[in-house]
Amino acid sequence: MSPDPRTGRASDILGRRVHDDTGKPIGRIADLITEPAPDGTHQRVTAAIVVHHHWGRLLGYERREMTRPWILEHLARLILRRNAQEVPWHKLRLAADEQ
Repeated sequence: MSPDPRTGRASDILGRRVHDDTGKPIGRIADLITEPAPDGTHQRVTAAIVVHHHWGRLLGYERREMTRPWILEHLARLILRRNAQEVPWHKLRLAADEQ
């Protein structure tokens, strides 16, 4: 983890178990969604893609905006996205035992 508590690396977060804002376990972080900060100088995390079980990452097929050959896109949708959900960052809590 970064020595500065205000900053960090995506690799410190990806794969971590998370709970919703009520404390209920909801899965692991598979990807992060960012947007430009209001001052435009950097990106900030606004949401995470959370999966319930194991997930696969293959050439960006886990991302909804990616388009590839239809058969591969269809298989990726069935296999990789079946348990993924986008959760706003402010509603997530990292599991205490992994911090």
